[in-house]
Amino acid sequence: MAFSHCFSLFVPLLVIILLTNPTLSEAQDSQDLIDEVCRQMEDYGFCNRVFHENMKSSSIDYVGLTAIAMDQTITNATNTYEYILDLLRNTTDQSLRNVLVACENAFGIVKSSFGAALQSFNRKDYDDMFKLERVAPRAQASCETSFTAPPSPPNPLAERNREMRILITMAIASGKEILKR
Repeated sequence: MAFSHCFSLFVPLLVIILLTNPTLSEAQDSQDLIDEVCRQMEDYGFCNRVFHENMKSSSIDYVGLTAIAMDQTITNATNTYEYILDLLRNTTDQSLRNVLVACENAFGIVKSSFGAALQSFNRKDYDDMFKLERVAPRAQASCETSFTAPPSPPNPLAERNREMRILITMAIASGKEILKR
């Protein structure tokens, strides 16, 4: 009898604690926003991991998600651009060199457009940010398709292109949510 009385007092108290704990509800709200963006991606797990690895707190909004996506896009584009330059320095295969030059140009455009978009983001000019970001998907895709045209050299950028495509889409998708609000 004492156990059931204790239990009947404990359950409502536990429910109140769980419902009023802002950390738990904020974390769930943040995950809901992350899910909203990541479910639009070709690789939910990659998207979710990028956001969680770069969150500074358990609570985040679309502005914070966009900041993470933009930062990761710029970092990835810069690293890939440098990698392409290294490949160009070290390859003698002319067909691969031709494709790498196209990719160098493509990733230069991604870096440039996202650098300018970040400036707009920092000014809270989200319309301009969105316009500047929209140049990147086509540029990145031009690098990918360069590897499919004959003669098709082996693609040393396949995974980097896949991640770049997802990061660009994450930034655009989260940025769209800012514009809706």
